[in-house]
Parts: sequence; C-alpha cells; structure tokens
Amino acid sequence: MVKIPKIKLAKIPQEDFTDAFQTLEECRIDTVPVKGFQYPFFAPGGQYGPDWWNIDSSLALRGYRWKDRKFAENSLRNFFGVQRENGRIPLYSYDHVHPYDEDISSLPKLLTVAYRFAAESDDEEFVRDCYKLITRYLDWWMQFRRDKETGLVSAVFEETFVPYLSKSGERIAVDTNVEIVVGLKCAAALAKRLGDGKAEEKYLMLKQEFSDAINRYLWDEEKGAYYPYLLKSGQHENFLMASTFLPLREGIAPKERAERLVSLLLSDAFGWDTYPVFSASRFDPQFTVTEGPYQFNASWSGSVWSLLNEGIVQGLKDSGYTELAATLAYRTVQEFNGKYFEFLQPFDGSGQGVKRYAWTASQYIQLIVEEIFGIEADAATKTVKVHPLLCEQLRQGELSAEGVMLPDGGTVSVFIKDGKVNAVAENTAYKIEK
Repeated sequence: MVKIPKIKLAKIPQEDFTDAFQTLEECRIDTVPVKGFQYPFFAPGGQYGPDWWNIDSSLALRGYRWKDRKFAENSLRNFFGVQRENGRIPLYSYDHVHPYDEDISSLPKLLTVAYRFAAESDDEEFVRDCYKLITRYLDWWMQFRRDKETGLVSAVFEETFVPYLSKSGERIAVDTNVEIVVGLKCAAALAKRLGDGKAEEKYLMLKQEFSDAINRYLWDEEKGAYYPYLLKSGQHENFLMASTFLPLREGIAPKERAERLVSLLLSDAFGWDTYPVFSASRFDPQFTVTEGPYQFNASWSGSVWSLLNEGIVQGLKDSGYTELAATLAYRTVQEFNGKYFEFLQPFDGSGQGVKRYAWTASQYIQLIVEEIFGIEADAATKTVKVHPLLCEQLRQGELSAEGVMLPDGGTVSVFIKDGKVNAVAENTAYKIEK
C-alpha cells in the first residue's frame, strides 16, 4: 500500500501537500509503450500532451518516490531503454526539434535523479544500470559537446535553461556545465560504491577540470557574476540570469566570488524581498514578465521557476550559506504551495503557464521532505540521515513529517520542537543518523 506522508508545517496545509501528489497523478501516463518508454511515466502536464520529456519525466520521479517508490524506480528504467548507443538521452519522445539538424539532449538533471535512486537502492543490478546510464550520458557530453579550448560543454536549445536557437559549439552555458560538475560527482560516488577506484579518480579529476574552467571562462570580475560564454567572439553574453548563482554548487565559486554572488542574490535585482528568485535580473534589458500560457523563451527570462530555486538552495548549502538556503527553501515552498504552475509571475507571485505542472509539484515535495525535514536514505550503509534545513521561523514552534517511506518499505517520522529534532524509524533495517 502506498501512502502520502503526513506533515505539519507552518503555512503549508496537509491538503496542499497531498494535492502536489495529485498533480503528479494527473500527469501520469499508464498506457504504454510510448516511443520507447515501456513503463508508466509522467508527462509534463497540460498542453505538452501524453509524451515523455527527458527533464520533466525524470524530475517528476524525485518527489513521487516519497509516495510510490516501486513505480518511480520502474519509471526511471524507461531511460535505460531509450539511451542511444552513443550515450545520448533525447530531449523528448519524438527526438527531433525543428529547425535543428543535429541530435540534441536536455539540461542533464537526469544525472542527479538517477544517482539519488541508485544511492537508495540495494538492488545491485539496478545500481549498475543507473551507473551505466550516468557514465554513458556523461561520455556523450564529453564527446559531442565539449569544447577543446575551454574544456567546457556547449549547449543547444533546452540543453540550457534559456532555449536559444543555436548550434553546438557556439554557446557555453553556466547551468549546463554546473550540472556536468554535479553529475561527475555522482559518477565518482557510484564508482567508489562499486569498487572501481580508477573510475572514481577519473571522474573526480574531470569534476575539478570543469570547476576550474567555469571559473576561468564564465566569471566576469568587473560585474561580479557568471555569464554564458560565446565561443565565436570569445566574449561573455550580456544577459544576467539567475543561473549565475548555480556555481555555488559544490563550492565551484571561490569564497570571495561566492560572497559577491550572495550580495547579488539579496539585492533588488532578483526579487529577494518579493517572490525570489527571478530567473533574470529585473534590471536587465531582456527581463520579461510573462502571463498566461507558455510563450517560448519569454517565461525563462524573468519568471520564477522551482527548477532554479531548488538548484540555488543546493548551492547555498554547498557553499556554507545554510541560513539563506533554509530561508529560500521555505519561501519557495510557500510561493508554490497550492499552485503547482509551470512558473510564477515575479511581482505578484501568481501562477502562469501550465496550471498543473509535474516538475513543480515534484520539487515542492522534494524541498519539504529532503530539505526542510532533511531526510536522505543511503542503502549502502542502511542509514537515513535526518538533517533538517530550518530557517529562523521554523526553529520556533512544532513541525513534523510522519510515515515517510524508506527504500525497504519501512518508515521514518521526524518531530521537531523549538529546533530540537526527534526521529523514529519503524519496520525498517535503516538506522537514523542525526
């Protein structure tokens, strides 16, 4: 029997948390096969129709596994089947985007989704399949997108957050390369688990190479931010986007640069005092307020997206800004609570685009369970970490998450009162690590 966790969290009603799972159910496609997907899966929602997409269908699983892990694991297996011989995962089911005359993929969030499922599984075959998916996908990026001069990967269309009409070898995007860094860390961790020290060393070395190259080619010292790099001109693209904060991930940005990024994040430019985080600086000429249905890339140039906020939360944690990470996690949950839209209008927080959008609902669940309550399972050590990410507001009063399903079918419940944490595991071999 699958059950939704029971939560007690200020300003977040249980019925809204439950509705996030219902949003995912509405995006669920059970009639298969569909263009290579053999197991039921999640479509993006709304006008996108009953097809699978690389990023949407994978991100949806991150939240849904807290209700039905078996379904989510099987759905992830779909990607094993559609991965091309050269390692590429297509952008979506049709695998052709006009007017492109080359094979394209997607912003590779799938790397971290596959890693998280592998880390929580004690099925050795499944773990190895996830590792194979990750490493072959990374190999594709290295072979077909990596630029020899900069050592970074170029991005085409939705291989980056802002879908530019470019060709490979033209534009080095900040977010794409940060995802590669994180993916390389994931590959190294799984290589270590599988006893392949040589592969672990290889991926850690590549991770450092990419981190160094991001700092060398994407940082603008005068402006104090990271920008995309245009290979033909050798210049930065003059567009200040929220992706500038993503090199906080894995401590890519050195301390002095991280401090400048945090100052920028807290400024008026990205709406910290209204509905953070604007996907582009409100003072940039390309900033756009989009209302109504999705309108190509306009909504990527100013609207508020859970995708960016979740990444920035992770980056703030990685770089030691725990209080800010906690604040942004809770504010993001509040912003999207009860309105699992594709994106939000930056000035009034109203929902726009697709009304019931899978990855928004999933990341809302993820931020609550995995960040605010800090629940993370590790199948290799049979431990469940409970490290709540609590902002000042949540360190007062009581909050709880009960009946959170663990990989072996048992549960963990977390009770917090005035910042003090008590966790109880039931019917499980997992031990709690606080």
